[in-house]
Amino acid sequence: MKSTTLLLDDHKRLLLGSGVLTEMAAAAERGHAVNATDLADLLRFFEEFGDRHHQGVEECVLFPALLHDPAQKNYHALCALVFEHERERSLIDGLHDSLLTKNTQDFIYCARRFSEVLRGHIKDEEGALFPLVESTLSSADDERLEQEMRAFDKAWQERELSSQLQRLSEMASRYFTARNARTA
Repeated sequence: MKSTTLLLDDHKRLLLGSGVLTEMAAAAERGHAVNATDLADLLRFFEEFGDRHHQGVEECVLFPALLHDPAQKNYHALCALVFEHERERSLIDGLHDSLLTKNTQDFIYCARRFSEVLRGHIKDEEGALFPLVESTLSSADDERLEQEMRAFDKAWQERELSSQLQRLSEMASRYFTARNARTA
């Protein structure tokens, strides 16, 4: 299905961001200061790409398409996914608070918890939501949905997406190189 391919691409990017956040937390646990610029940029990525774009596509385009059936058989499963989105948003708020207060222990807790929740949510989506999409949408509906998903918040995508992905790539390269240097 074309719509789930777009979501899988987003998941790969979100998992990369989660990996960077996990490395930042590990460095903080070893006594290194949290790089406030990196954390602010990473939080911006999670808020804008993860929440505004990815979860926006799901909540504004995909989920309504899955709720077209009169029996609303997908309602409870989709509510559970929106609840998980809210948990992620709450943990991002906690990460912002830790950045403002410079509370390392709060940062480590929220970073680890956010990564756990995000990874579990992605697993849930790929294991339950994707089969739901495939069983609910016709090929023509999926193609139409894919176009709507690509068009969602196009102005933001054109203005911001490339630079955010570039910054994420830079951070991933730096944090994962540092991790590899420690384990070598």
